[in-house]
Amino acid sequence: MLKKLSLILVVLFLASCARNSEPQPEVLEGRIFGTFFEVSIGTQHQFERTEIEAGVMDILNEIDRQMSTYRQDSVLIAVNNAPLGEPVTVPDELFYVLALGYDIAEVSSGAFDYTIGGLVNLWGFGPEASITKAPSEAELQQRLQEVGYQNVVLDAESKTVTRLTDVFIDLSGIAKGYAVDEVSDYLHAMGLSNHLINIGGDLIAQGKRSENREWRIGIEAPNDSMQVVRHILPLHDIAMLGSGDYRNYFEHEGVRYSHTINPINGRPITHKLAAVNVLGTNAAEADALATVLLVLGEELGLTFANQHDIAALFIYRDGEEFNSVMSERFLSEHADNMEIPTVH
Repeated sequence: MLKKLSLILVVLFLASCARNSEPQPEVLEGRIFGTFFEVSIGTQHQFERTEIEAGVMDILNEIDRQMSTYRQDSVLIAVNNAPLGEPVTVPDELFYVLALGYDIAEVSSGAFDYTIGGLVNLWGFGPEASITKAPSEAELQQRLQEVGYQNVVLDAESKTVTRLTDVFIDLSGIAKGYAVDEVSDYLHAMGLSNHLINIGGDLIAQGKRSENREWRIGIEAPNDSMQVVRHILPLHDIAMLGSGDYRNYFEHEGVRYSHTINPINGRPITHKLAAVNVLGTNAAEADALATVLLVLGEELGLTFANQHDIAALFIYRDGEEFNSVMSERFLSEHADNMEIPTVH
């Protein structure tokens, strides 16, 4: 499987948004990448469930086979184990994700860096054994020296990947978003243009849930122990990807260590920003950008989002409470549609 991440911020808001007498979307569900997936097909469609389930699983299993760091037989592990300086030919899908991730690393000055795998493992959030205390400074500095996306050479003509130094590539910050895109493309090709795909909280909404009803999504407050919907947002032909620090962490001597690692200093993030949701038409890109904004924090992240025209919703800690702030694009395109749930 791909690196197992937390359930990030987004929950489906389906059944309570429709009258009981109305037809409900048919939901295909299962497990992949160490998390759940749900594919909801709009009530406008009739389809052969067995065929579509098989097609979805073929796509997800192939992405896992190419991009997992938990499978020793994955293509990505073969890349990570190849001798330094030796080009490795990879499938088009993996090359696309690596190239997109490289571009986002460049734009973000390394706030997103998929060569962070060694650090992820060191802090106990990767395929190596989990830990209960922080690593030593010497261990940290050793792994930090191994990080650097510039040490990965991508040849678009030959579709080869070459590691110049002993970096460990980990695509957990982008591959789940790519999987959302791929499943959505498959459903469109099968004539099922109205669908909602949710893979571990990363999702895309296409068309409508029924002729007269939109897909409506609940955005969680970053609560460690329960799901509490903070905002409700109707979505149409757009992906929403989240990153948060509140479900996957460990504590040692009163210090909380998040699974989100800053590639610059090699340490888990410690700022007030608890969660970020990014909206965009490309789920893979939005997935990586959500990581960028979470790493940068509430102030630098908001500045980056505004500079790069990113629609983002930030949820940050304010004492014992949580507050939200929106980027300029999110404010202009989505704020008027966002609702606060009513408590009965």
